[in-house]
Amino acid sequence: MLLQPRKFLHKNRFKRRTIYKPFRQGFLKYGQTGLQLLQPMRLHSKDISKYKLLLKKACKRSDMTLRKFWICAFPHLPLSRKIVGSRMGKGKGKFDGWCSSVSAGVVFIEFKNLRPGRSNYFLTQIQYRLPVLSKKIRFYNSYIPIPLSYLKSVPYFVFW
Repeated sequence: MLLQPRKFLHKNRFKRRTIYKPFRQGFLKYGQTGLQLLQPMRLHSKDISKYKLLLKKACKRSDMTLRKFWICAFPHLPLSRKIVGSRMGKGKGKFDGWCSSVSAGVVFIEFKNLRPGRSNYFLTQIQYRLPVLSKKIRFYNSYIPIPLSYLKSVPYFVFW
């Protein structure tokens, strides 16, 4: 089943040009590893569903392992296309499908509770399939566990 919005008013809408904004840093919202796009692009709903099928393999047995993934793009723009062999003019073409425009710097895919090697493998597989440049980003936790017995024996001073 392809992705599409539930309610919409007009199927023939203007798509607007992709705006080349200066690159901004994207942050992970949900997961620990992710794929950040370095260029803007348009994604068709067919492509997003293909990526979804590929990433289902990454999250097998998610009920036990709590593995999750997020695709941060939804097709909400309608695409229209004129039939092959038609002449110029005579209005806009018929409705063809749905697409989404993703700007540069957005974290496109995120993983949670997935081992670094597996997440690296699946992110490279998606990088091969994407038509734009992208990079892998990772959330590093700075928490270092220290045993309580060690903390009791170390004197520390607080200066106000």
